[in-house]
Amino acid sequence: MLLAYTYKLNPSPSQIAIMERWLHLLRLQYNFRLRERIEAYEQARAPKLGNYCNLDSQAECCPLACSVSKNALYGNPWAIAGKKRSAWAQQDADLTNLRKDRPWYAEINRSVMNQMLRQLEAAFKGFFTQGRGYPKLKRRGRFRSFTYPPGLVGFQGSRIRLPGIGSMTFFLSRPFPDGFSIRCVTIRKKVDGWYTSVRLEDNTVPEPASPSAAQAAVGVDLGISKLIALSNGETVANPRFYKQKERRRQILARRASRKVLGSKKRAKAYQKIARLEHKIARQREDYQWKTAHKLVGRFDFIVFEDLNIIGMKKRCQPKQDDITSEYLHNGQSAKSALNQAISDAGWGKLKQKVKVLAARSGILVREVNPCKSSQECSVCHYVSPENRDGEKFICENCGYHADADVDAAIVILQRGLKDLGISFPKLPGVPRKVTPTETSTVLPVEPGNPRKNEEIQSKGSDCFLNVETQLFRVEESLSD
Repeated sequence: MLLAYTYKLNPSPSQIAIMERWLHLLRLQYNFRLRERIEAYEQARAPKLGNYCNLDSQAECCPLACSVSKNALYGNPWAIAGKKRSAWAQQDADLTNLRKDRPWYAEINRSVMNQMLRQLEAAFKGFFTQGRGYPKLKRRGRFRSFTYPPGLVGFQGSRIRLPGIGSMTFFLSRPFPDGFSIRCVTIRKKVDGWYTSVRLEDNTVPEPASPSAAQAAVGVDLGISKLIALSNGETVANPRFYKQKERRRQILARRASRKVLGSKKRAKAYQKIARLEHKIARQREDYQWKTAHKLVGRFDFIVFEDLNIIGMKKRCQPKQDDITSEYLHNGQSAKSALNQAISDAGWGKLKQKVKVLAARSGILVREVNPCKSSQECSVCHYVSPENRDGEKFICENCGYHADADVDAAIVILQRGLKDLGISFPKLPGVPRKVTPTETSTVLPVEPGNPRKNEEIQSKGSDCFLNVETQLFRVEESLSD
């Protein structure tokens, strides 16, 4: 199991200058290596005219000889007999020549530069295998961290020793857990200072318990008005921290836009915006960790809905008029508010935190398909979009009514247990505090079966009234 503990550093001014310089040089080298790999990839995908020659630089770039241009030749790419070295291996071997030709790069620890190339390799692997976007150059302010591999950074109490930078103190907010070994150490610059993220590993984590042996199972429905709704009827409010500070951020952004471009006052103004967003992020992180601890501390089996969050936040397709070819309204302006609310809720990070805590405690977490879970009745499993009206759920078939999010959470739990072949347990009663809507007051009837219709009407008489009865009662109240 892997964990990451974050601590705030207390470096001296000279150490801050060193780390700032390292970030600047590493960013330049990252962009240089990325450009090499982009040229090699483009050349191999669509070779240019001539002897595989780059017409811009007039350099040879034959995929059979090397993976990059002649200006940055990394020696023999076939160093291993019968197997060509990868682009990462060739770039890593060239770091020695780089440190000789450009002595200022010799100031940076070589292992740190090696980790920078691994970061670039991970970006390309994500592009090729995981469908991520094409790797982009890092502009100033977007490259804010560097990493030490295992075994280089030393810890002693509340002091940390970074090779090439020196020893400094840090705020030991919590000790390292027993049984975990220190792996990679990342130094990151944030708006309020420098932080270190220590990656810990432990292979003695208990195995997840069997779902059949779980004493308390719960289904979790994610939402916006309510952050989560549980299958036992409980709900957790969504504070919407960004929404609370949105007006303040707009004011700060308007002030910053009025400052002279490139001035120090403009930089200070945007620094205030960054501090505000950093505070919002910390508030959200703290709230999610507390919510995750409550879930893991109370339940043995947790079922989430497997939402495609990236797809939900995808932009609407443009619409054009067939005659004039003018772009029509596609609803993107309205959907942008929904996208912002989804980002403010942070569903993905909340599930990640629950999974981390559950793995440490041996609790099983499962995700199920959420298709039409908010339209399905948890009692009779009748599915209809008319069952739900906002926060209310009223089944058209059996008359069951409850909070819509709570009913969806029960359906999610039922699907999770069904996937594992476990019968659905009897859950605690769900509080019924929902007022039926007039649009769903008429219960369905079966033609030719009057006895069945009388049973349906009597079953739903406590919470359903048809439109005629409602009008009659209104007339009586007016006459009185």
